[in-house]
Amino acid sequence: MSQAANPAAPAAAPLTPDHRACQQCGAQILKIAEICPKCGVRQRGHVSKVALLLLTLFFGGIGAHKFYLGKYWQGALYLLFCWTMIPGLVALVEFFIYAFTSQERLDEKYTAHGSAVIVVVAVAVFGVFMIGILAAVSIPAYQDYTVRARAAGAIASATPWRMAVEEHYIEQRKLPNGVAELRPGAVPAVADSTYSSIDLGPNGVITATLSPAAGAHGGKTIEFRASEKQGGGLSWDCTGGTLEPKYRPRSCRP
Repeated sequence: MSQAANPAAPAAAPLTPDHRACQQCGAQILKIAEICPKCGVRQRGHVSKVALLLLTLFFGGIGAHKFYLGKYWQGALYLLFCWTMIPGLVALVEFFIYAFTSQERLDEKYTAHGSAVIVVVAVAVFGVFMIGILAAVSIPAYQDYTVRARAAGAIASATPWRMAVEEHYIEQRKLPNGVAELRPGAVPAVADSTYSSIDLGPNGVITATLSPAAGAHGGKTIEFRASEKQGGGLSWDCTGGTLEPKYRPRSCRP
């Protein structure tokens, strides 16, 4: 037969501001203690449902809620792929899951690691660092792509001029020395296009000059020089001009 509780037993001492009760045995332990010195059970960090929901809703796309719950690898993946917007969609689904999960179930399933404010600050700093790295890589790549696109447009805009030079050569058996020698209407009335301006010089040399919209590369040129092919007709060489080879198509690189 079990012994009855002794009514004369002294009551447990009230908790001091620096202590809390062990989640397993109820003994007083320091608030900062991770393991109870009496029963040896590791203490679980209380999950603030409000903090978890706010982190998931506003910073879930960069994995702040995962860092708060101690799931660091998952948080790192959210942060690395935040630019795809997929982590943000997943975090939105997780927000509703957390919202309809009871506080007791959250404490059973998860453990809070640090305060929500510290997590937000740490993730924000790391996020700014990662965004800076991505920007340092992507911005120059985008600028190079823009210049290549304009160079390709300039080459395309020179196509009717090349056809006009070839037509003149077939008819006159010589290369023109300027627009005035071409058949009227053989080339566009306006030599400027979105990408470049076109000029026809001596010996049928066509010069495409990139427009100022190309930024630092505005004013760079691509030259098209014609030469007679064996058996008749013309072949074109577009390796001349001042535009750097890396911005040209392979067929126009020296």
